Amino acid sequence: MAELSTQAREDLATLIQRISRALTAERAWSAGDVAELRRMDPRAPPAAFFKLAAVYLGAELPTLEPARSGAETRWAAIVLALATLGELHHGGSRLGHALGRAQFSELRFSRLIRADVDRLIDDVPSVARYLAAKRVGVDGADLARLILSSERADEEATRRHIARDYYAAIASA
Repeated sequence: MAELSTQAREDLATLIQRISRALTAERAWSAGDVAELRRMDPRAPPAAFFKLAAVYLGAELPTLEPARSGAETRWAAIVLALATLGELHHGGSRLGHALGRAQFSELRFSRLIRADVDRLIDDVPSVARYLAAKRVGVDGADLARLILSSERADEEATRRHIARDYYAAIASA
């Protein structure tokens, strides 16, 4: 697969912003739906996820199986992370910097940055919970890029970018 173009990166950031705003500021979804999204297992998404997917993710999801189910699982993990972050989704607050500021352990970071897609489906929501507990804002688009780039040509570049930011934040602390 090809690396994300600048336009695709901007489109992803815009989409993540729209979803985050819908889950928080706009209150477009009921409190019950948002709670269901925060508790969901990304491998078995609830009805609330499919409601959200119908509104926001139509263009992001392949039409044929098994690619569609795999993409839904990745997106369910992203939506779970956004629902967990709530108001802590801050566009432009890069993931590596946020993890460094939150004193995310180097061992956990190393595992995250080397994780395959199956592990990322568990780890990305866990990272969102960690950042939320520490009250550190992060750009949810970076979390999305980490999962979505897995097994794609831009996987290594995405991970290196996050690692550079993390170690720069650790060095400056």
